[in-house]
Amino acid sequence: MSEVEVLKERVKALETELEQLRSDHEKELNRIKSENYDALEASQTRYQGELEIQRTNFQRQIENLKAKMKSFEA
Repeated sequence: MSEVEVLKERVKALETELEQLRSDHEKELNRIKSENYDALEASQTRYQGELEIQRTNFQRQIENLKAKMKSFEA
């Protein structure tokens, strides 16, 4: 085998290895993105739940204040 053929085979092997590394990297990146998205979605759901609790409590406080105001008006 000539030196040129050996180099061509080595280049081909390196290109194949590079393509495999790209594929592996893309899969890992997609996995991380998916995990991050799931975590973000869970966080957002918790945040929306907290907001709903705060809104309910605030509404309850408003109703209590309205009741107090009515008792003073009467």
